[in-house]
Amino acid sequence: MRLTFGSALKGGYVTTPTETTGKNARRVIVASAAGNFVEWFDFSIYGLAAATLATVFFAPGSESTGLLGVFAVYGVAFLARPAGAVFFGRIGDRLGRRAALSLSIIIMGASTAAIGLLPGWATVGVAAPALLVLCRLMQGFSAGGEYSGAVTFVVEHAPERRRGLWLGLLGMSTLAGPTAATMVILGAKSISGDAYADWGWRLPFLLGGVIAIIGLFLRRGVEESPVFQKAQAEEPVSNRGSLGELLRLYWRPIVVVAVYFATVGVIAHMFLGYIPTYMTTVGGVGMQEALAIMTVLSIIGMALTPITGTLTDRIGRRPLLRLGLAGVVVLMVPAYLLVGTGHPILMGIGLLGFMIPMGLLGSGALAILEILPARVRYSGIAIPYNVTYAVFAGTAPLVSESLVTWTGNQLCPAFYGAGIGLVGLLVLWRWIPETRGADLVQGAGFGDSLDARPAERATEGGTAASR
Repeated sequence: MRLTFGSALKGGYVTTPTETTGKNARRVIVASAAGNFVEWFDFSIYGLAAATLATVFFAPGSESTGLLGVFAVYGVAFLARPAGAVFFGRIGDRLGRRAALSLSIIIMGASTAAIGLLPGWATVGVAAPALLVLCRLMQGFSAGGEYSGAVTFVVEHAPERRRGLWLGLLGMSTLAGPTAATMVILGAKSISGDAYADWGWRLPFLLGGVIAIIGLFLRRGVEESPVFQKAQAEEPVSNRGSLGELLRLYWRPIVVVAVYFATVGVIAHMFLGYIPTYMTTVGGVGMQEALAIMTVLSIIGMALTPITGTLTDRIGRRPLLRLGLAGVVVLMVPAYLLVGTGHPILMGIGLLGFMIPMGLLGSGALAILEILPARVRYSGIAIPYNVTYAVFAGTAPLVSESLVTWTGNQLCPAFYGAGIGLVGLLVLWRWIPETRGADLVQGAGFGDSLDARPAERATEGGTAASR
């Protein structure tokens, strides 16, 4: 039985789990990847166009002041993500993963296209950055339910021994978004030429809206997660707990999710939102050359994600996660030093210092998905993920630029990233268990030494909800 968006919002889901294989498997992966692609495409084109947006939406003045304004608005979007996480997490855990994912991509596509239609400072003055902030808030709100829903949806459809591979294939869209954004920006510059600052920069944002429409139609053609169907059959929606119950019963997994995504978020958004500017201002290369180098590295990263996903299926989640965290600590400062040389080959090697740890850290996402039970998985991932992204990831470009401005030391962002990585290494080395083969309805839990067993938590949750 297929599920429409409208029927999902009304609770019209099936309750008989089915195995996802063959053509249906490809549909699930592509449909989930579509929205994840749009999220990263949208956020990437904003970061890549930062220098132009500074001149379009902010008052004429110093370049550094305009960039600080653009990066501040970049971070504003993340302030809305926690609200979106609560909203979409509630829908995803009660009405189904598909309903939440369909609604999130609608809002994301509309707000992205709207940025491409906004007037600039020269036309409406101070209203220009205000309208930009509004659109970014809507982007952030919709993103609050996108990634967490996509990874949940894919893993809950995946065969037990191929969860890592499926999540790795989804992870390709995380890098495909920035890669496509880079290529589209380069294409827009080529098409518009000297008029890029006038209208050429608008083309990527308008294209983002079109891609979102395609993603919506893809999502309307796939089945609901069989794990959600099974969980719903065992525990009706009326017994699902509140946000307070989630925080009370599952606070340890939430802390783990928060630390994990704080680490991943800072590294990812340094790479996407700050490094292109660093390459031009410190490395002294042209923006087009910088974007070309990043495109090549992103394509390499795309090829690595399904490989690391397959490795997690063979050797487990924890070894790769630990190696990735150690890589962040060890490689961050050398990466910045190499990127700052301005030599294309050395810059490429330095960027690998971002790409390799990011690829290895993807194994942690699978572990935290398997820790949580189905009844709270969407919310349990979405809320800590988006809160930490608001605090750490969304502010990473602004903090990086501010540290350089305040200290005059171009390596301060590298020390900041390495410090975040060290905290993640110390916490997650101990607190993330090996979860390979976990039951996705009940969740793996942490073991008796760190948390109640999943069955005990589910019983306690059901008792609390029935009071």
